[in-house]
Amino acid sequence: MDKIKEIASQSEYKSATVDGGEYNKKSRSSDVSWSSDLYLYEVFSRFVYEANESSGWKYDIDYFEAVQIATYEKNQYYSWHDDGLGDHSGVYGTDVPDDNYTGKVRKLSLVSCISNGYVGGDLELSIQTRNREQNMGNETLYPEMKCGDVIVFPSYIFHRSTPVTEGTKYSVAMWCLGAPFK
Repeated sequence: MDKIKEIASQSEYKSATVDGGEYNKKSRSSDVSWSSDLYLYEVFSRFVYEANESSGWKYDIDYFEAVQIATYEKNQYYSWHDDGLGDHSGVYGTDVPDDNYTGKVRKLSLVSCISNGYVGGDLELSIQTRNREQNMGNETLYPEMKCGDVIVFPSYIFHRSTPVTEGTKYSVAMWCLGAPFK
């Protein structure tokens, strides 16, 4: 964890954007930095591969986007969103950071908490549920995220980070790419 915190402390942060580079304070208020440090991929990719296998998803994953390191100060948040639907409408074109993105979609998302000493900033996930009578509904999950915890989930799952009310939250996000679902 110390090496990850060191990488985070040396990063240059900018206001986060959404929807292809738009600033939208109604959707997101935080600062982010991007890293392609090999150490981050070595640490986090094993969680992705393990979760992908043990969950039974077995998605074809063949590339990782740059790792996002985010800071959330008091009153900063990220409202409900998905990271991608995994279908053909979300395919990366040719206007991407490198050719390895082209033709691929986000399939799995990873979030890791890399700090302590903050209040609020809770990760919440909204999933669709179905009971025995086949009635559909939504359920919100509230995973407890302590420093060093990692969660991996399909990128189409809606999730958010609630406002931080005290301190500063640092988190890592990584998106895992592959060919669109068929």
